[in-house]
Formats: sequence, structure tokens, C-alpha cells
Amino acid sequence: MASSLLSSEGVAEGQRVWIKNKSSDPREPPFLAGTVVEADGTTAKIALDNWGSGETVAVSESELDVANAVSAELSGGEERAEPDNCDLLQLSEATLLHNTLLRYRRDEIYTFTGPIVTSLNPCKPIDGLYSTERMKAAKPREEDELGAPNPHIYSVGANAYKTLCETGRNQSIVVTGISGAGKTEANKYLLKYLVWRASKEGTESSPMAQTVLDSTPVFEAFGNATTVMNPNSSRFGKFLTLQFSPTGRMQGAFMKTYLLEKSRITSQLPGEQNYHVLYTVAKGLSSAQRTEFGLPKGSDAVESFKLLNLKKAGDVKWADFPCDFKELTEAFAVIPSLNDKQASCWRVIMAVLYLGNLSFTGQGEDDAKVKDPAVVAAVARLLSCETAQLEKAICTQNMKAGLDWISKPNTVAYASDVKNALTKALYSRLFDYIVEMVNVSLEKSGDEMRYFIGAVDIFGFECFPTNSLEQLCINFANEKLQKMFTQAVFESVLSEYQKEGIDVGDITYEDNKLLVELIDKPATGILSLLAEECFFPSGSDASWLQKIKSQHAKHANFSEERLDRTAFTISHYPGKVTYQSTGFLEKNKDPLSQDLVVLMQFSDDDFVK
Repeated sequence: MASSLLSSEGVAEGQRVWIKNKSSDPREPPFLAGTVVEADGTTAKIALDNWGSGETVAVSESELDVANAVSAELSGGEERAEPDNCDLLQLSEATLLHNTLLRYRRDEIYTFTGPIVTSLNPCKPIDGLYSTERMKAAKPREEDELGAPNPHIYSVGANAYKTLCETGRNQSIVVTGISGAGKTEANKYLLKYLVWRASKEGTESSPMAQTVLDSTPVFEAFGNATTVMNPNSSRFGKFLTLQFSPTGRMQGAFMKTYLLEKSRITSQLPGEQNYHVLYTVAKGLSSAQRTEFGLPKGSDAVESFKLLNLKKAGDVKWADFPCDFKELTEAFAVIPSLNDKQASCWRVIMAVLYLGNLSFTGQGEDDAKVKDPAVVAAVARLLSCETAQLEKAICTQNMKAGLDWISKPNTVAYASDVKNALTKALYSRLFDYIVEMVNVSLEKSGDEMRYFIGAVDIFGFECFPTNSLEQLCINFANEKLQKMFTQAVFESVLSEYQKEGIDVGDITYEDNKLLVELIDKPATGILSLLAEECFFPSGSDASWLQKIKSQHAKHANFSEERLDRTAFTISHYPGKVTYQSTGFLEKNKDPLSQDLVVLMQFSDDDFVK
């Protein structure tokens, strides 16, 4: 899209325009509104209002965007806010953002841009926004042509369901945005709408559909956490497919997950927390369970565990959690394949928490010795293995010397890494098990032809004070989605132009293909070089960083950090992100001691095996 929509005659005095705000202050808007007070066809003087405090600035007319006129007849003296950005007379980045903001200020958080629905997180409840009446009123965009468009997340669901039923073609919905934009909530309401439509607008009961809804708090408890940006941030990606019969009845569902943020289990940034379920279980245990799991009487379990990253229990904002312990157990109870596994799941959760409390005497290169034997004994009891064997597997490693095997003491640093690897493996495999069991409960047998509506829910783009491999993977996934989104939207527009007989031969658009290749191109991409470096016995973060610096020194989206030799910067489509290379190789390998693998496989608890 062109940056300016001015006519060849330029602007006239008194005309309302937008100019780009050159301030780097994120609290200020990206564009400033003003009025043309003088123009000569090349340069215009603009009297700024609002953030400009009445200042007059000289700007090249090519840098201006014409503002949409205020219509007193239609809006009572207020600026008119269009439900569809494509209906704006003057369409530019500035006018699109301003129109969306006007609607947001009127609690109209959804806006069409053609077939796309944009939403802004209101960060507050809005009466009636997700009521049954709104579900009944929801229509696909094209059905609103004769009346005022009614943008809503329900409109997206209505379009997908209608298209599936009429064409028999599978549908997919992509929900994307930065962290804290409201993607998780949008997906929940989208799911609620599709279940409602599949049950003939709530007139028919569907145990399958209810199980889909009941599984939502389980996934949020195990896969969401508090971050600096969002108190209920999804820390994993998922693709949920709802399966339908040719008549539109829901027959089953299947969820595929990816990129669970395992590093969060053992460490969090300041002001952030671990996965919700760890707090929920620690707080909600009954007296009998507390005794079974060895918690001291009268202690506050939430304050007892280092992995919960708390100074006091009051630091937890329970109102932001998707469910409490009672609600979580009730959700487990209505999922047949999980109902009788609750006690086993809580035991693994408690083992994870106790592992976080396991520490060693000495430091650094000293031989590791467990500081508090009671902690390792508690973990061993919960995992149904021998205490001595568990301590040995963490504090030593078996190495082959000729024809013999010898036991070599681990250093404190290495033993801590081994313990953390076990902690992450236990939690991530429990998460995978829960996903598998939910899928079993949602599986529909039979050979009847089925179609699906799929919904992609992925982390938002992330940029923290310290960014590592997790953020690179998350941002890369968003880059791939952006590439797909750009292609789909522009190819759709070009197709429409061709149908209308418009010559599209000279129309081009920019995408992020080069940036995607920077990260994952075979042999030379950042992630490809990382995988290669992990195979070398002498591979290190430093040698990998040097390789990517040499390989991509001239790439427009890659730059070195001259003040920090261990960091590099990538210019993503939303902005620049600086990554710390330290720890990339270790996270990519994610090693788990073979001694621990064998010990877990010989546990007396079949669930742990």
C-alpha cells in the first residue's frame, strides 16, 4: 500500500492530514493529526493538534496522509468510525489505525478489514459482547453487504462454519497478535461459538462438544503462565481441529501442540511466574494429600517451593488463573481418559516442585553432594524409585573406560543441569500425556466422512530484556505465519482484481521471505547452523555465534551487538529483537542423563514409566 494517497494537485489549506510521529517514545501515537495552514505543491506547513500541542511543522507533501472528513450529519459532530476499514474514503496506515482506535474508544473492539477481523484487547468486561444474542446475530462478512457490517470473532466462526457446510472444504482460522493482545480469549470465544452452532444453536446436547469446552481450563492450567506482558499467557502453540459431519454436527476433535516453553519450568524472568498448575496444585491439596506428599503441617505450600518464584503467597494473583484446584479436578473428572489419573498427575507435579528445592553443597567445579537428603527422598518417594539410586543418577555419571564402566562424580554445576533436565522432562512429558489423553477422549470412531475447522493459537511476538532460543523460536513461528498471511491476503486481492478485469501485471508486495530464510534456510540459516554446531563435540555458543556472524554479516535483517559480543540482533517485521547466544546449544540439545532415563523406566509406578 502506498504511504500517501494524495492527488496530483497536492493538499489545500484547511485540509486535515496525518504525519508520521518521529518520536521514539512508545507512549506516543505513531501518527499525528493536523491541519494544513500553507502549501506550495511541494512542502506543507501543518498545525498539529493533540500530541503536537499546536506546534507548526514543515513536511514534504509526499509524507502526508489525507484524513477522513468529520461528518456532523452522520455522527452528531463526532468522527465517523467505519465497521470495515475498507469503507474509509481515505485509506492509509494512519487512517486505518485511527478508525480502529475510534471504535475501541466506543467499546467496539472488533473491526473488519475486508475478510480479516482486527480486535483490540479491552482489558475489561464489556456487557453483552459475547452473549447468545451476539452469537445469533453473527454473520459472515459478505452477508452484511445490505446492512451495516457487524465485525466480531463470532463473524469469523460463522463464515468458517457456513463455508464448510456449503462447500465441504476444510477451514482454518489463524489468531495472531503480540503477547497480551487477547489471542487465548479470542480462541475460547471462537470455540464457544462453533460448539453452539454445531449443537443447532444450543437446542441439542452434545457430550463431545461439552468435553471440548471442559478441556480448555486443563490446557490453560498446564500450558499458561504469568509473564510481564500477560497474566494468562499461552506458553505453547496449538492447532485445534473440530471435526464435523457433512450435516454440520460435531463428531470429534484433535489437538496438536508444539513449542512448550520448557525453560520456564526451571527459571523465570523477574516479575514472571511458572505454569499456573504448579501453584494451583500446591495451594489446593487436601490435608490427606499434603500428608501423603510430605508437606510440613501448617506450612504454606506455595511459599515452600523455589520453582514458584515467590517472596510470599500474596504475590500470586489467583483471579488471573483459569481455574482453582477444585475446578481443575472437576475438569479432569469429565474427561474419561484422565479421570482416574488425577492422583498420578498430582504426584508428578509435586515431584517437579520438590526437584526445584534440591540443592548441593559446594559450588561450580566442586563434586556435587545433596545438601538436604530429605528433599531427594521426597522426590524418590513420589517417583517410586530408590533414593540412593536417584541421588547417584544426579550426582554421578557412568563412563566407559576400556572394557569397564566407572562412576565419575558430577560437578555442582553439572549436577544442577542434570536435575533441571529431569525437572523439565517430567513436566513436558506430563503435558504431552495430558494432550494425548484428551485427544483419546475426543476421538470419534467410524468411517463417515468428516470435515474440520482448525484454529491456530500461537504465542504472540516477544521481545524481553533478555531473549534466548525460546523467543527466537516463537518469533520465527510468527514470521512464518506472517509470510503465509501476507501471501494469502494479497493473492486473494490480486485474484479479485483479475476477476474484475484489472491489470495486475505491475502490482507487487513486500513479504518477509528473506527474513524467514535468514532463520531456517538449509545449511546457512541460524537454526540450521545451530543444529549443526550441536553435533560437534567441541561445539559452543561462542563458535556458533561466530559462524552466524560470518554467514550473515551483510544480511539486511541481521546485525552484531558491538557492546555485547555474546549477542546478535534480528530485525523482525514488528521490530528489532536482541538475542543472547549464551545457552542456545544447551537448550537445543536439552540433554537428559541416560542414567535417569533408565531409573525412570524401572520405576515401580507404571505412570512414571
